[in-house]
Amino acid sequence: MKTFNDLRQELAKEDPELYISLEIVGKLMAARDRKGFSQRKLSEMSGVPQKTISRIENGIDIPKMQTLLKLANALELQFSLVDKRTEEEQSASLS
Repeated sequence: MKTFNDLRQELAKEDPELYISLEIVGKLMAARDRKGFSQRKLSEMSGVPQKTISRIENGIDIPKMQTLLKLANALELQFSLVDKRTEEEQSASLS
């Protein structure tokens, strides 16, 4: 039987764009939960319609970057890019 992590790794290989979107949405949902915000409260704070937030969280819609940025800002989160290579690989490429 496949584990949840096995399924995540398969999705990451099969559809990287969907995988990344789901990972971001999951982090936004976790932050909303930690802060105790309802979808309605997040909607008021972000300017994103509550219906849109619901559709995103239920996997019906894949959000646009502008929407993700509005939600992240309201949740006091920031996006960052991380180099996929390990520090060792980065050091080796500099040599």
